[in-house]
Amino acid sequence: MNKQTKIIIGVFVCMGVILGVTVYMGRDDLAVRTELNNDAIFTIMEEGQKVREYTMSEIQAMGETHFKANLKSSGQAAIEYTYQGVLMKTILENAGVNFEGKNAAIVTAVDGYVVSVGMDKLMDDENVYLAYMREGELIGTYEEGGRGPYMMIISKDQFSQYWCKYAYSVELQ
Repeated sequence: MNKQTKIIIGVFVCMGVILGVTVYMGRDDLAVRTELNNDAIFTIMEEGQKVREYTMSEIQAMGETHFKANLKSSGQAAIEYTYQGVLMKTILENAGVNFEGKNAAIVTAVDGYVVSVGMDKLMDDENVYLAYMREGELIGTYEEGGRGPYMMIISKDQFSQYWCKYAYSVELQ
């Protein structure tokens, strides 16, 4: 074996060791980020009062599902993604919220953005979701460059105009 071949082999071995160490160390970081996302709180409000708070694991236990929705950004073509979440009406029903006489669900984001969703859309099966995963990955928090940890998605909204990223509460009015 000549000197040049030994150097190339040495470089590849070093790269393999570095990659292995990085993956091993990142494993703990992923567990920490997953735990932080699982501790994310989503709040249910009724008549201006907090009714219930849910962690991600509590929301997942309500019957998570996979669904498809088109994400359209300004000036970009719509892209269909597979999301994972729970129907918003299921979460509200679990919290014991009174639907009678209500006209809309008001979803509020951490950054102050507010979306009003009509009751007809909310009550439509397979439409309004509280999502936390996209394409098998956690949506992630703002600090992580994500859009969550929760995102309200109206799957039948073909232009994704009425979605709410960084969602943290909902109230029927």
